[in-house]
Amino acid sequence: MSGMPDLTGTVFAAAQTALQHLPGYRSFSAGTGARGDYLGLVQSQADALMAAGVPRGDLPFIKRFPRHARDCAEIILADLHKRGLVHTTTYDKGLLGQTEENMTGFDHGAFKTYIYPEEGLLLAMIAGVTTPRDAIFLGSYYGYWAHWAIPTIVARGGRVTLVDPNPKCCAVALSNLVYNGHGAAVRVIESRGEDFLRTTSDLFDLCVLDAENPRDHPDPEQRGKRVYHSLMKDCLPRLRQNALLVCHNILFSDKTGDPAFTDIIARNRDELGRFCRLVSDHFDPFVEYRTTEGVGIARFSRKRREIAWPVAADIDLDLKHHESGTA
Repeated sequence: MSGMPDLTGTVFAAAQTALQHLPGYRSFSAGTGARGDYLGLVQSQADALMAAGVPRGDLPFIKRFPRHARDCAEIILADLHKRGLVHTTTYDKGLLGQTEENMTGFDHGAFKTYIYPEEGLLLAMIAGVTTPRDAIFLGSYYGYWAHWAIPTIVARGGRVTLVDPNPKCCAVALSNLVYNGHGAAVRVIESRGEDFLRTTSDLFDLCVLDAENPRDHPDPEQRGKRVYHSLMKDCLPRLRQNALLVCHNILFSDKTGDPAFTDIIARNRDELGRFCRLVSDHFDPFVEYRTTEGVGIARFSRKRREIAWPVAADIDLDLKHHESGTA
């Protein structure tokens, strides 16, 4: 389409602009409309979604929206607890609410992000229940996903390190940190993650991974999400026992039925194969959660898994969650 807007901010907000006025979307979000009807609605609104700024390649992902972001994150948190990946589901709901409110005013600069609401809320909840002492964000981009977790980590006395090679991204991240009062508590490192990891003596108990290189990178092993492998390889010596790994774009299964995911999953298997094998050699379990873009979570155990790929959590993320998470 010609005349598409130069999107900044969240792709989710662009999609909301196109869908929120439609009765079918409102009923889906309220839990009364069938998911099948929602899938058809998204298909019928392709032109409106792109006119609002949603990139053409992200249209299939809009079909993966959960009905309610917070319930989705709560359900995943409960599953993490059931699997032993977190030891409690209790976190500070008041702080999370304040964080969620603050994120509506986040300054995206000239950038856009493919982090969706349930993925931001989930990371904030994970930070709230694990209280990491030292967290590292590799491929931190301009800090949007990290900012969901930073208030909780800093409030509990933890330290945070953001690492990204793009100086413009680092500048936007730092500006938001200063604005939100975290400028003195969070390091922003302008560097390739591998270079930083090879020179630091720090140890980390939470690693959040969301790096990506151009797919025409001169090194074939660095193209796209292949960079996850080199980052994880250099990160392993810097992880404390039982450290938690949270990574974006872990998408190897889909239930929308959109044929586009055949190619997306094939590409992910190609680019992330070595990374998944490495994670399987050192982390257990490694679980795929079907958020909009897919989130993988694993616990550093130094135990080898027999299965190279993450286990897809077959849980219904559209249910209402009724358990209390109040601290």
